[in-house]
Amino acid sequence: MTTGTSVRLLAVDPHELITWGLRTVLSQQPWVERCFQANDLTHAGVLAARYTPHVILVDGSLADGGDFRDLQHSSPTSRLVVMTERQSVPARLLHTVRACGFVSKSWGIEEIVAAVRLAGLGLGLAPPELSGDAPRLTPREEQVLTMIARGETNDQIAVDLNLSPNTIKQHASSAYRKLDAHNRTEAVRRAQFHGLIT
Repeated sequence: MTTGTSVRLLAVDPHELITWGLRTVLSQQPWVERCFQANDLTHAGVLAARYTPHVILVDGSLADGGDFRDLQHSSPTSRLVVMTERQSVPARLLHTVRACGFVSKSWGIEEIVAAVRLAGLGLGLAPPELSGDAPRLTPREEQVLTMIARGETNDQIAVDLNLSPNTIKQHASSAYRKLDAHNRTEAVRRAQFHGLIT
């Protein structure tokens, strides 16, 4: 697709307010040819087969099972974007459902519109974490990162695990290197994205 090409979209979510809101906002974009909405996969499959949308936005809770595969078969050329309430989605989920990326419902309108635009242009909207295989952390590194995600300091984690603060720092630093993260927040986000911690 080129920048001048109009994009057909299909938004699929069990909540009508979500699909109505997406359709209202996206239909106003000059690059959108048409935006369809469906509240279940059966209806979505009918619309996908009839109109061959360039991009299908589908709620993450629906992205599983036979009905979802039927939707993909209805329009195999459509690029799939998973919608979620979370700030991140495990990379393995996106790979499993063959999605080009995700959008979070907590994002602002401009961010969601920009992500859909990228998908419509055939460009990647997955963050760098999606490239390559998920890093491998040791069980102890995962444990330490999980506790960091809960807001615990190195000293608190050391007490909880009956280890020295220096040992905790070493585990954390090792995890940061493997995740190519520069700080605690980035490390936690990338570990959650890969599904290494919850």
